[in-house]
Amino acid sequence: MSYALCATATALLQSPRPRRRPKIAFRRRVSSCWTGGVAGRTRFYLDGRGKFRRFNYPQLRLYRSNIGPPEETDEPWLVREDETATWQSYEDALPFTPDETFADGTWWLSLSFFDGVLDSGFLPLGGQGETFIRLEIVAGEVVNKPPNGPNEWRLEPRAGGVVRVVGLYYQTGALRAGQWALAYTTDESAPPVDDPDVTVAMATSGLAVLLHDLPAQVHETIVKVRLQTRRLDGAAWIYSEGSTVLTALADAQGPSPALQLGRWTGHLPETC
Repeated sequence: MSYALCATATALLQSPRPRRRPKIAFRRRVSSCWTGGVAGRTRFYLDGRGKFRRFNYPQLRLYRSNIGPPEETDEPWLVREDETATWQSYEDALPFTPDETFADGTWWLSLSFFDGVLDSGFLPLGGQGETFIRLEIVAGEVVNKPPNGPNEWRLEPRAGGVVRVVGLYYQTGALRAGQWALAYTTDESAPPVDDPDVTVAMATSGLAVLLHDLPAQVHETIVKVRLQTRRLDGAAWIYSEGSTVLTALADAQGPSPALQLGRWTGHLPETC
């Protein structure tokens, strides 16, 4: 009996059975029958090869630098691996205390979480979404961190060559700033850091608002401003970090300022 005939006969004999969903086995014998008119048994095997994948272990990756905030292209300073593969997020890996110590100086620390396939990138750690935290150590002791910088600020060119600085700041706790620190230039140079030309006291709680008009300038003078906050710790002023410089053109040829508007709290006469 030929193999084709044998296969057909086998199918007819097995047809009354209920049909089952085919399964793939790594080593499965298909059939045994007469081949080529010679008595004998032949085994046939089928290999099922799936695309099986094994993820890497989740990792908590720590970065540090004593120059400035770390970059995502830097090599991790320390990697903590979850060999049980149970971490679902970075919160499962915290708190964590490194064995290594920090020398005196200013350090910036960043953190990312690797889930076995993808890296999260630097996570927001600061009070205003910064991807780093700052650690300052003096004589082996951690000193207070600086206050947060302005939550938002802008420059508003006004009539007569005046540039107004508008800022908003909110922070709670002992690290809150006590003053606005404003530096500005009119010669196109960058205002200095931690060296203000103007300081303005702010409220000790709640939302602090700054509305400060700089001295009038000649038309189209380039005014550059750096706005920081600062706090008095003992006898030293601690300034906020990560400040930026904004630029505005003084407008001395525009319309004159609007008249000051007031509000009448009394009653209007019934007749005029």
